[in-house]
Amino acid sequence: MKIWRKQLGSAILSVAFLLLWSACALAAAPDITADAAIVVNEQTGEVLYEKNADKREYPASMTKMMTCILALERTSPNQIVTVSENAADVESTRLYPGYELRMADMLQQMMTISDNGAATAVGEAVAGDIDSFAALMNEKAAALGATGTHFVNANGMPDSNHYSTARDMAKIASYGMKMPAFRKIVGTQAKNLYYIRPAGHTAYCENTNELLGTYPGCTGVKTGWTRAARGCLTAAAKRGDTELIVVVMHSDDDDTRFREAAALLDYGFDQLQQEHASSAHAA
Repeated sequence: MKIWRKQLGSAILSVAFLLLWSACALAAAPDITADAAIVVNEQTGEVLYEKNADKREYPASMTKMMTCILALERTSPNQIVTVSENAADVESTRLYPGYELRMADMLQQMMTISDNGAATAVGEAVAGDIDSFAALMNEKAAALGATGTHFVNANGMPDSNHYSTARDMAKIASYGMKMPAFRKIVGTQAKNLYYIRPAGHTAYCENTNELLGTYPGCTGVKTGWTRAARGCLTAAAKRGDTELIVVVMHSDDDDTRFREAAALLDYGFDQLQQEHASSAHAA
């Protein structure tokens, strides 16, 4: 009997040690430079990690997720978008006044190479002018519960009144990823686009999201970078039936955002795996 009790006691201690070890392992989140970050289970909304997730930050070109969502909901893929002088005058664009593309191709160029002029052209095509489009963006953000967000333009160029949070960016991305057309656009690694005008003009667009094709299971979503915002990234990845969304805002530099997002995705998937293992053991 004493031997049996001793063995039982040892077994209990072993289980307790394993549980303690698991708890410590779960707490070992990666050290990141990003001012704000979050990891969310896209299906359940469970937050697996957060750092200053409600801190106001510049979203940079992650803004274009909302621009894409509104265009998909309010226009047709074959609608012709004509580039205005205003859109062509925006910093970081391949477009010139009078260029014409189908809406589907304009959205692809906007999301794949983060073309700022394309975003402006899309906003003007949807609402007539950027102020009216920004009003639609803010209305949609409020409807999605993104209460820490305010937009003034379609592309994310710096403005003191243009801001968001990591939590809100995750909400917007999660909504977008439920739209098949959005998911297809942001998951495209590279594509040749064919312009309507100039006739015969093509543009090869390679996605600025370096996790596509390098991080296992990456499904999107959108990069962001300005001197004010620093490195920003919303990324999604899927393993089995589980898809996680990570947002990092104001990482040290252009490359750091990818490393930190990948590390946070690893952490989120590891956390879920250990939670499932603990649940199975308890059962």
